[in-house]
Amino acid sequence: MRTTYSLLLSLLLLFAACTEDTPAGPDWGDYVPTPEPEKPEEVVIKNIEPTTEIAQAGSQIAGLRFYPGISINIEQKNFNARLADIAAAGFKYIEITIKHSYGIKDKSDDTVLAAFSTVLSQVKAAGLTVWSIHLPFEDKNWTNPGGSENIRRQSVDYLNRVMRLCAAGFPECKNYVLHASKGVLSPRSESVIQARKSLAEMIPVANELGVRICVENLVGSLCPTTEEMAATIDGVKDVWVTYDIGHAHCVGQDVVDFLKWIGPRLGTVHIHDTMFASKNDSHSLIGDGNISKWEEVYLTMLKDNRYRGVFLFELSGANAVTVMNSYKKIVDDYQKAYNQ
Repeated sequence: MRTTYSLLLSLLLLFAACTEDTPAGPDWGDYVPTPEPEKPEEVVIKNIEPTTEIAQAGSQIAGLRFYPGISINIEQKNFNARLADIAAAGFKYIEITIKHSYGIKDKSDDTVLAAFSTVLSQVKAAGLTVWSIHLPFEDKNWTNPGGSENIRRQSVDYLNRVMRLCAAGFPECKNYVLHASKGVLSPRSESVIQARKSLAEMIPVANELGVRICVENLVGSLCPTTEEMAATIDGVKDVWVTYDIGHAHCVGQDVVDFLKWIGPRLGTVHIHDTMFASKNDSHSLIGDGNISKWEEVYLTMLKDNRYRGVFLFELSGANAVTVMNSYKKIVDDYQKAYNQ
């Protein structure tokens, strides 16, 4: 009897404990209160410090912004004044273009390095950093030697020499833009064969110097399409891509699809506007062509390509303030489109 009484008392106490914490009234229904969810972290807008490293897949991109850069020809008149204009407009990074006319072939290594030392001092005095170097591109023979193996080798030796000089003269720069030839052999596949052969001889030098060769998609030459770029670089270890969005657009490629095809092999970029399928490599200011996917390009570079480099405008003669304003508009459109 005493056991039965103890059991009943225990049940009553348990029932009282349960009902005491249970909200009364029909409005509660089956609802069980839970702690208030944590507020999402505030999106902090910050510029990405440029790096040659690939971001982790699925990494957070909200609030990230590329640093913009702009190209400048090493032979440009009033070079110092141009650097000052670029810096005053808010740019921190540049690409230096070295044309064949600069005459490296005809100068001694010491002469070239002395000239590079002067250029680097001017760049640093302006508060700028060299993000990329555009290797000389008038020499067409590394991919289009006209059947002469000796000429192809001379071209490769020259480009390797230029890389060594640039690595010594601009040691912080790790990205070397490489044009294929002007024109191609017939059939085109022959130029692809020559390009792959030459890259196999240039990449070991780049690796030795700790720099990256970034092959550019072109107009009226090799690699205008994803198909030919694939034929040229697939399976070639340690080669990267310079994605020129204007070139892709003016030969009729979808600028975002091309980017997605490149994926994390994106080494650096050239930003400028053109007219679709015009084959006119106009290198126009943003808005003077008809590329209409800038905000999607920005998102794709951050998310799919995992690119963490410089948003580099290849508009060496354009007003620097105008170029910077076009960059700000791209970022603003990106932010509105994706709430980033």
